[in-house]
Amino acid sequence: MRTFLIFLFLLKITVVGAQTFNPSDAKATFYNGTFQYKGKLGSYKVKRKDKPNDVVTATICRRVNDQNLIVVLPLDETIPIDITELKIPVSKGLHFFGGGEQFSHLELTGKHVPFLVEENGIGRGDKPATKTANLVGAGGHEWTTYCPIPLILSTDNKAYLIENDCYSEIDLTVDGEITFIVHDHELKLRTWEANSPKELLEKITADLGRMPQLPDWTYGTILGIQGGAERVKQLVKDAQGYGNPVSAIWIQDWVGKKQTSIGSRLRWEWKPDTLTYPNFKQFCADMNAQDIKVMGYINPFLLEETDMTNQALEKGYIVHKKNGSPYLIPFGGFKGYIIDLSNPSARNWIKNIIKTNMIGNGLSGWMADFAEWLPFDCKLHSGQSPKDYHNRFAADWAKVNREAVEEAGKLGEVVFFSRSGFTGSSGISTLFWAGDQMVDFGENDGLGSAITAMLSSGLSGMSLNHSDIGGYTALKFPLFKNVLRDKEILFRWIELEAFTPLFRTHEGLLPNDMVQYYSDNETKTYFSAFAKIHKAMTPLFKHLVKEASETGVPVIRHPWLVCPTDTNCLQTKNQFFVGDDLLVLPVTERKQTTVRGYFPEGKWMHYFTKEVLEGGAWHEVEAPLGTPAVFLRK
Repeated sequence: MRTFLIFLFLLKITVVGAQTFNPSDAKATFYNGTFQYKGKLGSYKVKRKDKPNDVVTATICRRVNDQNLIVVLPLDETIPIDITELKIPVSKGLHFFGGGEQFSHLELTGKHVPFLVEENGIGRGDKPATKTANLVGAGGHEWTTYCPIPLILSTDNKAYLIENDCYSEIDLTVDGEITFIVHDHELKLRTWEANSPKELLEKITADLGRMPQLPDWTYGTILGIQGGAERVKQLVKDAQGYGNPVSAIWIQDWVGKKQTSIGSRLRWEWKPDTLTYPNFKQFCADMNAQDIKVMGYINPFLLEETDMTNQALEKGYIVHKKNGSPYLIPFGGFKGYIIDLSNPSARNWIKNIIKTNMIGNGLSGWMADFAEWLPFDCKLHSGQSPKDYHNRFAADWAKVNREAVEEAGKLGEVVFFSRSGFTGSSGISTLFWAGDQMVDFGENDGLGSAITAMLSSGLSGMSLNHSDIGGYTALKFPLFKNVLRDKEILFRWIELEAFTPLFRTHEGLLPNDMVQYYSDNETKTYFSAFAKIHKAMTPLFKHLVKEASETGVPVIRHPWLVCPTDTNCLQTKNQFFVGDDLLVLPVTERKQTTVRGYFPEGKWMHYFTKEVLEGGAWHEVEAPLGTPAVFLRK
């Protein structure tokens, strides 16, 4: 009788009809089986094992109280189901974008896209870095990303979001068809439809959340420096001597460092290191007195054998193995634990540490790193399956940081920037950064990938993003080709980030082996010149950040957002708009001195040379070092 009543209820709400597609035209399939997750160092290999469950009758319904949500589930909910697929028809010839923060593919048309929060990987297919990194299983591939969002936007101004938190896939390999796949007994699909891509983003972010405005101090230069109070003060003074408008410093080593078998690592105990920064609170006050904010670093891990870790172990605040023992994880050179964010008490504990040890000591922001490492074979306090919480953990880590800022009454003053995220992170994080790029021009993991990341994330609701100036990941091994930052890659990255909302450096993985902005007079002068350009753009950035907070439209924009009816804009690569009227064509290859891009209709004046080009055409433009191809709409 219950099954019959469910059938009548579901049949009734099926005929409500869909806005973006008719459920009666869709096909659902259910499977018994699993996805297997194997990996280490935060990266995973996913393998599907299943067989169709032919006895299951599919039901596709639209919830009465939510006209934009479609639910696919078996008619008899007592039948065990492990994998659910939904295939829907769409118009042929569409282009697809989104997918969260993607690094190799800006357009998703013709792709089969997986959605799993994980380490980005080193190289991600670029040679020779990937091969070298794969010696320890950390090479990554074209779909590895810290912040996947199972959301796609199509050029007929429709959007589709898988609402399940578990591992999912979207198959776009068949023209005129989309297949949604989840590792779950039911599939929840949210849909939107609009008249333009901007309106579409406005509707999406109205549901998923929008990012807040940035405080004024973020629009100056943020120096990523470390080495103790005296060295930091000297580097700030030196940069100011070159006219650099320094407004903040980011000192990741505020917690001190630990020597390991693979080199120096940050000490993951979240309190000031008295050796590196004696009287840290006074140090922050002294910097603030000079109108320079101080930013720090934190992640959801705890280094083994510290007082803070012992307290967490005693209270049961860390992730456990299935046998109930603490889950000790190798992090490269040392071991540690992951805080169990499914435990409300653990969340309050680390939140209070943030409020006391970070905000309380005078930090105005920090990097909220990691959150991709939750094991699939762990035991959570909540009792939830790790496969259903792994992706959500990333958003919850950002939520802990956001709540700490709000509870301290500092939203709008304090900024944390997230590396990882998932669905809903656009309404949680105050800022994103694109993670750990190689310090080179690699297409999949170098400078160009940072542009792809900013554009794809912007089309997914993450309206404020940036990258480390100069990249982060370096390689230096005997018998292998070294990958170390030189002046050319540093200068081209400086040019790029000058036209993004945040202008922040990073010394990188091997600081002493790489060129830094402070290496010599030439690097200091070059960096300062573009820092002044970035600072001069503050009124534009503030206007666009405010617009993003109100509409969800990103600051860094894909040409499709700006000129949705111009099909040439769908063929562009690497170029982007800042707002609607500033066009940037970055150099993304070594020894490249010209760039080619599409200029929409109108007249475009070169930011530096004042040359005017006619729009509605493709142009080859000179771009020597120091004169990037940046154009203003006249």
